[in-house]
Amino acid sequence: MIRFCRHFFSHSRFSLVYLLLSLFSCSAFSAPATFSFVEFNIAFILGLSLTLLVIIALITPNKLITWRFPASLTVNLLAIFYAVAYLTTNQIIILMSLAMIFLCLLFYWPLLSYAKKEGKLFFITHIVVGTCAVLYLGILWFVPNIDAYTLWGAVSVLMMILATVHIQQAFVYDKGFAGRLIVQWLITAYFIVTLYLWVNSKLNVNFLVISAVACYLIAMINGCWLVVQVLSSKIENKSNTVITPTMAYPSDPATNLPTYQQALNNIESTLKVSNDLRYVVIVFKPINFQQVNSVLGHKNSDILLLQLAYCLQKEAISKMELINFNLAETPIRIARLQGLHFMVVLDVNASHHPERVIIDDLCQQFSKAVPDALSFKSFSLNFELAFGIAFVDEHGESIAEVISHAEDALLEAENNQQRLCYFDNESVLYTEQHLREMESLKQDIVDENLRWFLQPQVALSTRKITGFELKVHWYKKNNSPLELHQFVETAEYSGEIYLLTKQMIKQAFQLLESLNKLGEQQSISIKLLSQYLLEPDLVSFIEKQIEGYGISGGSLIIELTEDIVLSASHRAKMIIDQLRSLKISIAIADFSGSYESLRYLRKVAINQIKIDCSHLGESSTNHADKAIVNALVNLTRTMKLPLIGTGINNQAIEKIFSTMGGEYAQGAVINNGVVPDELEIWLNEWHQRYGR
Repeated sequence: MIRFCRHFFSHSRFSLVYLLLSLFSCSAFSAPATFSFVEFNIAFILGLSLTLLVIIALITPNKLITWRFPASLTVNLLAIFYAVAYLTTNQIIILMSLAMIFLCLLFYWPLLSYAKKEGKLFFITHIVVGTCAVLYLGILWFVPNIDAYTLWGAVSVLMMILATVHIQQAFVYDKGFAGRLIVQWLITAYFIVTLYLWVNSKLNVNFLVISAVACYLIAMINGCWLVVQVLSSKIENKSNTVITPTMAYPSDPATNLPTYQQALNNIESTLKVSNDLRYVVIVFKPINFQQVNSVLGHKNSDILLLQLAYCLQKEAISKMELINFNLAETPIRIARLQGLHFMVVLDVNASHHPERVIIDDLCQQFSKAVPDALSFKSFSLNFELAFGIAFVDEHGESIAEVISHAEDALLEAENNQQRLCYFDNESVLYTEQHLREMESLKQDIVDENLRWFLQPQVALSTRKITGFELKVHWYKKNNSPLELHQFVETAEYSGEIYLLTKQMIKQAFQLLESLNKLGEQQSISIKLLSQYLLEPDLVSFIEKQIEGYGISGGSLIIELTEDIVLSASHRAKMIIDQLRSLKISIAIADFSGSYESLRYLRKVAINQIKIDCSHLGESSTNHADKAIVNALVNLTRTMKLPLIGTGINNQAIEKIFSTMGGEYAQGAVINNGVVPDELEIWLNEWHQRYGR
């Protein structure tokens, strides 16, 4: 090697010209014996590889490429040239072993840029290639009298077939990259053939060297293509910064961090340059910051928020795997979104560890970066961070949509009291399904396509009818009917809960009018299941119905569930007082007898109480539920409040409830529900059976 270097530098005056000529020369233009064609190519590879490895070493902070592959490929090629030029003992075996390693490196390195997209196919084919290479080397060195030439042909052909599979996959993701792989495939095939012919003494060594150098150059181009893209993008970004300074956006005044729009533009610019990389949007917030605003006020709380932003930026500034949102020299890798939301964008290709391990570790580092207590004067607070994560190209068609989904995941983490949460596409499907349900319900309410029916209430001892409850069913897409409590939330979200309740009130007065014509002086109750209905406008609407139909307000009973009464006690009391001024009776549904509900009963005059008895017949060992119902029956009797047991769906429940002293019942044992058109028929049958 020393002789080669001394000889090379002694011919420095014409070495460059001679090197370029010799690269594509054949035996007719061979160099003098003192400085062979192989030695010139060794010099060429050394000069090229050293420069390239220095460039790669400078790029490694971005972790876009590892130096191990180009270095290994270079060393392996130089070893092949050394074996060709200088070895005499075991030359063929060593050369073919080095050639197999050379093929493996050619196979692995360029394909790593889209390995994550290929998934299982990538790992399966590479395991096959690695296994074949190991078996080939083992057989070549340890099996005597083996036909090394045939073995080389078989293994190399198998590797070329697997490379063809990869090229087909590459066309799906990047046609330009697939085109470069085809060129490498052709030149590698040429190298395989020339090596086979050379070891059989059928071809000049120059052809072997040329094919090996060509394979090396194409592999370097393919493997380092990402580095070229990044360097060109940096040059382009610098030129754009100089030419169009108006592209800069003002920073957030409270934290001095980039705003949402500035961060969005930088992310989109980065993705245009390196759209084959995988990025993750991480949105996070201090979940216990609201109490700061309530104690210090917004102006003073901004000082603590600035301290928090400083700690986070200090932690992020050295993390090269995070996107830089700042066009100036000092990188800023955190942006502030609306409210208390902050955002970072992570390049998960920067590490060979699993994606979720990288993300979890980064979130943990940010959590630790926040001091134990941030203080303002005598006030201090321990901040706790919650994180929402969404993947680019997987959780949205645009960056804005991915950020929105990351914020949805953050909200989910807050609601479930979790430290971090990954966005789930199933939630999108659920949201879209829920939106379709809301639209369908809204249309059915507007078109009055709901189904109304009456459930009778009777005295158990005499079977005398004491009233009715108006109920409604919604048939969602011709499926099984949903009761009001099953779709009231959908009605709230669709904004049609008020219209639905007005229809229910109007339907109740129409049925009261029909009952009066039949000579039935009965009451009808309707249930209000939303606290949004506790508004004076609803009372005014009821008053208009009383005047329009000429029916006394005493014929109408408004049921309020215990949950609504307790959650909006002041508004509920106000509405109850207004309803009672119209002589409308008030009932508490789903009564539990809790201490809070009993206190409320003492403040407000209630005309009726309803308790759910459906669980009484579920099990003979359900002693606790039976004891509770029995206590409520005795309690309401003492308070002289009529109590109606609902869910009396069979004779066993009826017997238990009656034994406890229950007097009034409602449920399937009496009737599941009478549709308005059949009300007269049902009343006649009931009176014929039990009398008036």
